[in-house]
Amino acid sequence: MAVAFRFPSVLAPRHEESRPRLTVVPEADRRYVRVVLAFGSLILVMGLAVALRAHIAQQQMQIDKLSYNISRAREHFDSLRADRASLQSPEVLTVKAHQMGMVPSMGTQIVNVPAAIAAEVAATVGKVDSDVIAATESPLDEFGRLKKTVVGAP
Repeated sequence: MAVAFRFPSVLAPRHEESRPRLTVVPEADRRYVRVVLAFGSLILVMGLAVALRAHIAQQQMQIDKLSYNISRAREHFDSLRADRASLQSPEVLTVKAHQMGMVPSMGTQIVNVPAAIAAEVAATVGKVDSDVIAATESPLDEFGRLKKTVVGAP
C-alpha cells in the first residue's frame, strides 16, 4: 500500500505573478550574428584565395624546374651529338686508323671475271649461286623476257 504525502514547504502552489514574463527580442538586437557570419565568411574566402595563390606559385616553381631540366637535357644532347660528329669526322677516323696500324689504299682496280670462269670455279667448289647461273645468259635474253611480260608478244 502506498501513501502519498504532500509537503507544502517543498511543493508550493504556483501563482501567475511568480512566473517571469517572456518577451520577444527584437531582430535588430540579433544583427551582430549576421555581421560576425559575414565577417567570418569574408575571412574564409580571403584565406581560400591566399591558399589558391600559394598552390599556383608552387606549381609554377615546379614548371620552372622542369623547364630548366629540359633545357639542360637538350644542351647535354647537343654536346653529345657534337662529340659524336667529331668522332665520326674523317680526320679523327684517319688518325685512329693510323694508330691501329692501317694504311691507306694505293688505288683500286676492278677486274672483270668472265662468266665461264666464274661458273667453272663455282662448279669445282660445289656451289652454284643464282647470280652465276643468271650471268650465263645474254642481255638480249633478259630483254626478250621483259618484252613478253610488258607487251605480251614475243
